[in-house]
Amino acid sequence: MIRMIQFEFHKIFNRIIVYAAIAFIVVMGVAMCTGRGAGSQVVLKEDGSYLEGREAVEYDREIAAKYEGVLTEEKAEEILKAYAPEAEDGGWWVVNNIYNTVSDRWGEADGTYNGMEIRAAFPEYRDDRPLVLGYNEGWMSFLETGQYMMIFIGILLVIALSPVFSEEYTRGTDALILTSRHGKRRCAWAKIIASYLLTLLTAGGWLLFQSFVYWRDYGLTGGGASVQLNDHWILSLNPIWDFLAEIPLTIPKLSLMGGAQTSYVWVVAVFALVMTAVSFLFGRRIFAGHQVM
Repeated sequence: MIRMIQFEFHKIFNRIIVYAAIAFIVVMGVAMCTGRGAGSQVVLKEDGSYLEGREAVEYDREIAAKYEGVLTEEKAEEILKAYAPEAEDGGWWVVNNIYNTVSDRWGEADGTYNGMEIRAAFPEYRDDRPLVLGYNEGWMSFLETGQYMMIFIGILLVIALSPVFSEEYTRGTDALILTSRHGKRRCAWAKIIASYLLTLLTAGGWLLFQSFVYWRDYGLTGGGASVQLNDHWILSLNPIWDFLAEIPLTIPKLSLMGGAQTSYVWVVAVFALVMTAVSFLFGRRIFAGHQVM
């Protein structure tokens, strides 16, 4: 079985286009991590000067440490008073993570408090827990980068895995394989296992690398902050922007029968596990059941 899996991997990496796709993934990944990493951060200090790079991240985290926790109307007003730029359009300035998070929903155009209650900004929010403020720049950047990279990796997998089942059909050797001793069982399982291994190694390897980069740049600070309290809509739970994940992010729980509730994340996870099992089972049956001419 191991030799058969190795053969399938050799088939996968026996084309120049696969290496070209891998090179594209690497270039795009490095560019996105660089463009969303610590080097891209800019923070306005209270004296009007700017900090950039890792200094900006450290300054941002110090500010967040003073205000992290449950967000109240009093805390929102305090933050806006403390850091609002002295400008008519202060609410649109890039100041710091905490200020921009608050001013995005509870600030006027000049950066002053608009008097809105915290919950009023999220009329669809159904969780009993209060909204928690924290430094979310690293987590948001991590999710957004992961969203795009999973699209690119998906393209790579389509290109790389296309010959796993189709090559025998195009070369006319499917009859030879399917009439052999292990053609309908071991050969089919080897193809499926090789495909899943490549998927896990590619996606898992990238996520490990990305996790290291963002941990190095931002640390783990802010992991307990509410996802609703980011300074822009984060749509990383869907493969492309057009799907618009605003509702699943605004409403943290999905109501089920009998009054039970569950997170949307578990719906996605269960669906992925079910479809993995279905494709694993039916992939072998479809290949093994191919009519031999």
